Amino acid sequence: MKKWKKCACVIMVLSLVQGISVNYDAVNAVSIPVPTVTVSTASVKKSPSSVKLNKTSEKLVVGKTDTLKATVTPSGSYNLTWTSSNKKVVTVDSNGKLKAVGKGTANVTVKTSNGKSAVCMVSVITQNEAYIEEVVRLVNAERTKRGLNKLVINSRLANASQKRAVETSKRLSHTRPSGKSFSTVLDEYGIKYSITGENIAYNYYTASEAMEGLMDSKGHRDNILNSKFKYLGVGLYEEDGIKYLVQLFT
Repeated sequence: MKKWKKCACVIMVLSLVQGISVNYDAVNAVSIPVPTVTVSTASVKKSPSSVKLNKTSEKLVVGKTDTLKATVTPSGSYNLTWTSSNKKVVTVDSNGKLKAVGKGTANVTVKTSNGKSAVCMVSVITQNEAYIEEVVRLVNAERTKRGLNKLVINSRLANASQKRAVETSKRLSHTRPSGKSFSTVLDEYGIKYSITGENIAYNYYTASEAMEGLMDSKGHRDNILNSKFKYLGVGLYEEDGIKYLVQLFT
C-alpha cells in the first residue's frame, strides 16, 4: 500500500473538498488578511506652568483705562482670574481691562486655576498731577533741543509753586496777595537760591497749550531756556474751571 506524506495528505483533502487543483507551492503562497486595529488616544489638557503679564507696572490718570495681557505657558485656553488689591484705586474685569478710580497704588493680579500668578503694580494719579508731569516733560524737551541741561524737580520748589498757583487765582501777578515779591515764597520753604524766575499761565486746558503759550512769549521763554537754572517746581490750581499754572526756577 502506498504511503502518503503528511503534508501531501492535507493538500489532497483540500483538493477533494473544494474541487480545485491545489499544489504545495500555492498553499504556501496563500495571503491571509490581517485586521487593522485603530487605537484612539484621548487628549490630555496640560496644566499651566507659568503666567506672565505684558506689564509689571502701570501709571494711569483717574478715569482712564488700559488692558493688561496675560501669556500662559504652555499656550492654550485657560480660565484666568483677575483681582485688584484696592478697588477704590483701580478695578479690573475678567479680560484684564483696568479702570483708574482714585489716586493711589494697587496691585492687579492674574491667577491660573492651579495657582500660578503674575502681578502688575498700578499707580493712579489725578488729572492735575498728569498735567504737571507733562509740563515738566515739555520744559525739558525744549531745553534738550537746544543743548541745555534738564531741570531737576525739587519737592520744596514744587510745594512753593503750588502755593503760588493758589495765590495767582486771587491776584494774577508776580506780586503776592500780601504785596510782597513772588520770591519771598522761596524763603518760606527754606529754598536757597542765587537766581530765580517765575512763569504764570492761566486758562489753558492742556499742558501742551500752556507750554505753547509760554514759549510764544519772550520773557517766559527766556526763563524756560535760561542756562543758569538747575531746578524747577510746577504748581497747578483749578477754580471755577480755570487752571492756574506756576513755574518756579532756581
